[in-house]
Amino acid sequence: MSDSRAKAAILLIGNELLSGKIRDENGWYLTQVCRRRGLAVREIAVVPDEHEAIGAALLRLLQEVPLVFTSGGVGPTHDDVTMEAIARATNRALVRDPQMEALLRDHYKERATQTALRMADVPNGTQLRALPGWPVMRLDLARGERFEPHPPLAHDARLYILPGIPALLRAKIEALEGLADELPPGRDWALVALHTRLDESRLAPSLDATVAAFPDIEIGSYPSWNPDENGRLQVLVKVTFEGSDAARAQAARDALALALDPADLLAEPPSSDPA
Repeated sequence: MSDSRAKAAILLIGNELLSGKIRDENGWYLTQVCRRRGLAVREIAVVPDEHEAIGAALLRLLQEVPLVFTSGGVGPTHDDVTMEAIARATNRALVRDPQMEALLRDHYKERATQTALRMADVPNGTQLRALPGWPVMRLDLARGERFEPHPPLAHDARLYILPGIPALLRAKIEALEGLADELPPGRDWALVALHTRLDESRLAPSLDATVAAFPDIEIGSYPSWNPDENGRLQVLVKVTFEGSDAARAQAARDALALALDPADLLAEPPSSDPA
């Protein structure tokens, strides 16, 4: 289908994500935020705490979408290099933000070491949003800006620089959502589902016909296998129908249901329903 929603991408930063020491929560959470804000996530990228890797991934994503969320690497320790990496990639100086420094000094009091104050060093032009309180950092990029080795940006772009700690990231997103005109407005986006015991190889012909008949609806098929009372694996397929028109999404679901034997349909999903 042709997706008319505004596009976004997510850049997760951290060696711990790539080594498996930490399970990612932020990527999943941000996709849910984007869904309710009417944004189509085009990519979730994961990179190590390395200047070059962060910069290369960021510039590639900015070429493709006008909104990028980064998560991780904004603390005071040796492996927190996100700010410097973003500054380098976007040809901006890393500068001490006086308002951010004041917030840090107020927070740390007598413990406000130079190491802690490093968190006030941001790419030049970074805006502090969702004040008062701990801010959200936003960097706006203009159409036509050029960041080697890429061509000039074909669109205005916005970058939100978020922490990697899930509770902090969620708090900052909630603060952003409380601001008028900060994030794209919520958009009606309907989701309905059909559950069947028909395996995908037998489901495919009817599913293909439904996809062809409803090109404006995003249709996905998600199988799982669960043991029955005798321990034999049984297939469950969840088919989802999504779009900006609830009636069209429901019509696509009904069309597929009519094409199948009612005996193959499940009125209620089992408790092990796949996501």
